[in-house]
Amino acid sequence: MFPYLGHFNLDWDRIDRYCNSGLWTELGYPRIKNEDDHWRHQENKQWYNDNNSTVKELWASEQDFFPDNWFDTLKLRKDIPYTAKIFWTKPGNFEPPHVDFFPSFIGEYNQKGDRWSDDDIHRMGKKILRAWIPLQDSKVGHILYGEDYALAKWNLGDVFELPSGVRHGFANGGTKDRFLLVFTGWRTNA
Repeated sequence: MFPYLGHFNLDWDRIDRYCNSGLWTELGYPRIKNEDDHWRHQENKQWYNDNNSTVKELWASEQDFFPDNWFDTLKLRKDIPYTAKIFWTKPGNFEPPHVDFFPSFIGEYNQKGDRWSDDDIHRMGKKILRAWIPLQDSKVGHILYGEDYALAKWNLGDVFELPSGVRHGFANGGTKDRFLLVFTGWRTNA
């Protein structure tokens, strides 16, 4: 299940203008091609490829889209950098089932220069909040899914948690593009 964190009034017009900036990066699948990386934990990459799992990404961490009440309400640290990325998925594309390991947030390697272990990722994940923020009302065929739950209805402004360690993915089986903002930050009780 994806806990509902609340309804927020971010500056949606400003976010929309940024989405129209043309600074998108196209990501194929698998996102990281090196076989010696954390994708070894993703059991189903053999079924997903650039034809059915392509997404565009737009970094938004430096855009200051999140007001102080965002951090206060969600009990997040605002004194430490966070990451924010916008994803654009066209119809017919799917994000395969996966468990987040936060490489764009904590990096691929720990302070010793070693890859994060599964235990490290599990421990660190409890200190991190990943928020799933749809940038539009739900559309037919747009589905966020987990092992035994699917979310197919939301409104612009609704925010959900992607809990650490929960296997999930996304399907755009509809006819409209899907836009989503993902925020990752440190909890204040970390």
